[in-house]
Amino acid sequence: MKIATSTEYIFRNLTTFCSSVLETTLSDPARAKRLNALGELAIGVEHFVRGYEELDDSRFDTDDEILNWTFAECATDLTSAIWLLASGFYKASASSLRNALDIATTALYFQVRENAHTGTGWNKFYTEWDRGDRQTPNWGEMKTVLTVQPTVASFAAVSGANLVEEAHKFFHHLCGHTHTAAFDSRGHAVTAINLTGTAPAFEPDAFKRGCDLAQETMSTIVMLWQVTFPEIADTDPLAGLGPSVVSALFPAPHGPTLLVHR
Repeated sequence: MKIATSTEYIFRNLTTFCSSVLETTLSDPARAKRLNALGELAIGVEHFVRGYEELDDSRFDTDDEILNWTFAECATDLTSAIWLLASGFYKASASSLRNALDIATTALYFQVRENAHTGTGWNKFYTEWDRGDRQTPNWGEMKTVLTVQPTVASFAAVSGANLVEEAHKFFHHLCGHTHTAAFDSRGHAVTAINLTGTAPAFEPDAFKRGCDLAQETMSTIVMLWQVTFPEIADTDPLAGLGPSVVSALFPAPHGPTLLVHR
C-alpha cells in the first residue's frame, strides 16, 4: 500500500491511491472472506425484513409500498458501508451504517403507523415524509411508538431487554462517527488524525472494528423487526442462507430467545 505524504498527494492521486488501499485490504484472504460474509449478512437483512410481506394476518398491511420507498435505501447504505470499509474509509463506513440503521428503523416505524391507520390512503406520517413535507422521524418520536408495541413490551418483560432502547444506544454510538467525535463511545479513535493520519489508509484494528460494527448494525436491524413482528420468523425468511447467517444476525444473549418468542 502506498503511504500518503500529504492530503494534497491523495487528492492528486485519488483513484490510484484508493485502489492501493483496497488491494491491501483484499490481499489477506481472511479479510476478503470477512467482507464476503458481511455481504451474505446484508442479503439476510433484505430477506428477513421482506419476510414481513409474507405475513398472512389481517392485523398487518403487507403491501410493499412503504418498504419499497424506505427500507430499499438500507441496501444502498449497507453496500456503501462495506465498500468504504474495504477501501480504508472507516469513519465514513460507520456513518453509512448509521444511515442504514436509521432508515430501516424508519421503515419499521412507518409500517407500525400504517397498521394502526384506519383512514383512506397511506398514513400521514409516511405520506408527508414521502413527498418531502416531513423530516425523517427522530428516535424520540420513533421510540415512543415502537417501545409500547405489545410484542416489544412482552419481550422486555420476559428477557429484561428493551431492544428498542438498545438499538437507540447503538445508533448513538454510530453518531460519534457521523458527527466526527475524536473518539467514539467505546473509546476508539474516529478521526483520521487519531487513527491512521490520513484517509484512506489500511489499519488492521480499525478494519476489524468496522466489520464488527457492520455485523452489529445488521443484527440490530433484523432484531428490531423481529421483536415488533415475531411472525416474520415463521415465514422462514433466511432459508437457504445457512446457520452462520442466522447465528450472526441473531446472536446471544437475546437473539436465540427472540426467534422463539411470540
